[in-house]
Amino acid sequence: MNEDCEIDEFLKASADTLHIGKNEQEKSWLISLYDKLCITRGHISYKHHHFLSGLQRLVHSGYLDYSLVSVRELVDSPENFIGDQSVTGPLGTGRGLHRSILSGKFSFSFPTENDEISFIHLQDETGTVHCKVTESFRRKLIHSQDSWCFLSSWRLISKGLGTIFIEVTKFFQEEDVHKKREIQVLSTADVALLLENKDKVKPGCVNVIGKTSCVSEVIKIKEDFFLCIELEDRVAIIVKDRKYLYWHDLLTPQTEYVFLGLLPTTMYKGTPQEKKVLVPWKNSEVLIPTMEKIELIPLSRWLNVNRKAQQMTLMDPREQMSFSCRQELCSYKGEITNTDLENFGIYQLDKTVWLVLSCVPYVHYPRDLNLGTHIAVYNSHMAVSKQVPKICFISCTSSCVRVTRFSDLSTQTKSIKLSVFVRQKLLRYAVSKGMAVQFARFLISLYTKFNNSLCSQFDWMLGRFVSSGMELPKRNYMEEFLSSPHSCFLHKTKLEDVFLPGVILCSDITFASEVIYRLGYNLVQSLKNTERLNTELYWMYHTESNTQDVSKVLIGYIKFSADNGKILLIDDTGCHKCLILKGQDKNPFEVASLNGCLVAVRYYTVACEKFQLCRYPNLDSYGQEKYVSNFREELYLTMSLSDVEILMSKNRTLTNSECDRVLCCVIRKESLQMEGMNTGQPRLRFTAFGYFLDDSWTDEEIHNFTQDAFKFWNKTYELDVETEMGTACAGQHKFPLTASTVLLFQGQSVQWYEAIQPGHIYWFISSEKLIPISTKSTLRFMKKVEKQAGGKACVPVGEDMWVTERRLNYRCQHQACCVCMESHPVTDIGDIIKERFTTRIVSLEGRIKSRRHLVGENKQLHMKTSTNCCSNLCVSTLDNQKISLVVSSLDSGEEMVVYLILNNISYPLGLLPGHVIRFHNLERKVSRHGSVYCQYVVISTVQILDTVTQHLDRIHYTVDLSNCFLSD
Repeated sequence: MNEDCEIDEFLKASADTLHIGKNEQEKSWLISLYDKLCITRGHISYKHHHFLSGLQRLVHSGYLDYSLVSVRELVDSPENFIGDQSVTGPLGTGRGLHRSILSGKFSFSFPTENDEISFIHLQDETGTVHCKVTESFRRKLIHSQDSWCFLSSWRLISKGLGTIFIEVTKFFQEEDVHKKREIQVLSTADVALLLENKDKVKPGCVNVIGKTSCVSEVIKIKEDFFLCIELEDRVAIIVKDRKYLYWHDLLTPQTEYVFLGLLPTTMYKGTPQEKKVLVPWKNSEVLIPTMEKIELIPLSRWLNVNRKAQQMTLMDPREQMSFSCRQELCSYKGEITNTDLENFGIYQLDKTVWLVLSCVPYVHYPRDLNLGTHIAVYNSHMAVSKQVPKICFISCTSSCVRVTRFSDLSTQTKSIKLSVFVRQKLLRYAVSKGMAVQFARFLISLYTKFNNSLCSQFDWMLGRFVSSGMELPKRNYMEEFLSSPHSCFLHKTKLEDVFLPGVILCSDITFASEVIYRLGYNLVQSLKNTERLNTELYWMYHTESNTQDVSKVLIGYIKFSADNGKILLIDDTGCHKCLILKGQDKNPFEVASLNGCLVAVRYYTVACEKFQLCRYPNLDSYGQEKYVSNFREELYLTMSLSDVEILMSKNRTLTNSECDRVLCCVIRKESLQMEGMNTGQPRLRFTAFGYFLDDSWTDEEIHNFTQDAFKFWNKTYELDVETEMGTACAGQHKFPLTASTVLLFQGQSVQWYEAIQPGHIYWFISSEKLIPISTKSTLRFMKKVEKQAGGKACVPVGEDMWVTERRLNYRCQHQACCVCMESHPVTDIGDIIKERFTTRIVSLEGRIKSRRHLVGENKQLHMKTSTNCCSNLCVSTLDNQKISLVVSSLDSGEEMVVYLILNNISYPLGLLPGHVIRFHNLERKVSRHGSVYCQYVVISTVQILDTVTQHLDRIHYTVDLSNCFLSD
């Protein structure tokens, strides 16, 4: 009976105060609201005018579309409250759709190591739920302590494993009826004076009003949690008592507060780091100045009221200060636009600015920094650079991040496992600002190169590339915050050693157009007339080496390209052709094993070659594009195999039961040639000559067979017999050397051209059987090579073939054994140019002394090789001009000219003056004047052994390259 009377009185009060409840639908809604309030709050009386006032602020024309829910309903059935719960949001047209209102009191808990969400809770009589609020409501939370509040806009967030919390975006408290207290406070300037003279005055607890300069995150030192606050005039408040750590969720930098009951104390007493600070004591509070009747009194009055010594001369610490200790720190507001590196504490803001939280020693890493979240970053160190990241904010112990607007994108929080490198390096040791930038640059560059495909490996790569010999001091979090003036580890500005190398993007390496132009300009200036002008400008080159720069590393995937037969280094920003030199050092792996691997290269050279067909009428017309009818640019990287480090190997998917595996000794390979020009579908192919071996042979047997095979083929060339070659001498050898196999590489298998070298043993692995085809094949070009091979077996290689090299552990007694040296038998140039030398097919090594170009004779080929497909396939030279190289012997110094007419043949990279080169199977010729020269033919191949470039002989000038760069 009493309950019915209370409901009637509540309905009457609502009608008088809120002007609702005049019809049955409104009455029914009010009764439901009253019943729910009795559950969430206990007994409710219509006499609680502050409740009715709060309810009046909530009610509007759409009040019938929302209902009050209890915290227990929220916790027990979170699936019923997915999405925004906002009385001001769109209500939709679906029948039965309601917006939910929460009512309760905000409370603050003691944090624990397992509390990963928030110190703020909303509680009613049925239960408690974690809350997060935006920055604009932090001051309002202080007002709302111990008051009932309505949450009119909020969203449920699932943390996983049944844990939930709510994001509060709008709430208001019921009318505050408590009587304001009269409180006397001191300014921060007077408190700073008191602290400096603490031992003389013994002030006891003080009340202070002032603006916060810094509010740290909650950090852990040994087994204690700390919150560090700095007010104006460098007054520091150190919160160690867990009872007051919730202040972290209430305070915002650059905001005025009143702190009650703080006790002055001394930290690090008797040490050079001694610092006088304030700490919360019994019944300490933090207030907004408008909450109470605040009276700011002068220090003299406070001393008199508290009967402290007034006759003492107090030393003013401000007399020794000439600037603000935090003036070098910056703040920034923006939207999080990338969180892919959040495990490393790195976020992108507004698609341009990068935020580094990696050095902040969080007790609990923030879980609400989601994509689309708007945040404010306070007191960070800003770094500006021409490289990525161009604008970067690096946070330290004085920094904090506040959410200004929650993300609309996700209702699930991700589990963030902070990087091992961050925990073991950045949180333990004091790195400088430059080192922190290097850390961010390393990760951002890797992310740009590989996006998310390698994020799981970034931690390992950090550990791999970090400087191991660098001694770093251990961090002291408290000292970093209390340093005056601010001089945390990030404040160091002196030049440091390389902490982490810069990662070069493929897109950073560009063609040196400006350098090439200046080379041409200087060449033009050196000419006296136009007779040789256009000829000399046909081909120019430039190389730039980074062998002295250890501060950068090139990381990418190696891909053997089936499109042009070249080796490529690729990342998500681009790709470049590579010329990988085996060198003289013994390498732990071979070129063939690089396909598909992630590699790192510290030392390499960028080479740029430019072909152009010019018709400049005079010297002054140089540089005008209308006189250039066509041009072609070649950009590639040269590197030694010993400078290539495999970071991740390619895993093959074929198993032994699914594939055919053949051991092959390759004796010779031919040039990479283009076919199909007439059909409009040009493609590349090449052939290799070798022997299929018994895989049960020992290394010594394979070695001896390969050695005999080389002798057999050299003898064959000496006899100069093209048909039924070497049959008579075959019986001198232990193994059947006359029946060699022709391997045809076309389609996808062309990718192995650069990896396969004469004199090496390879495993050919494919899902298809390596089956010979008939000599009556429609492949007409095969008839000739089969005949030259001395056998009838031609084996097309499968499209999915994989190649690995079989390395021999056996070494013979001969120091000059080409098999042991993993090289091809060569003849010295001094011997080749002798009149009595009769061998027609020769192999040689030497250094390129000079290079020039001659107009070819085949006019039809001139037109064909100028097409885009030839350029894309890297075939021939522009306009099919003949290359003339003067090559000198490495031993005798004798010189010889080698001509390369690359009719439909892939253009070899690295034919630059100064390079050491090895030619296989050149054709030796004698001119009408009796001069010996060699010509590159279809069975010829070229291999670059060393890259020590020099200027072309025809150019006698130096070029200032001080302002020209290929990359940052």
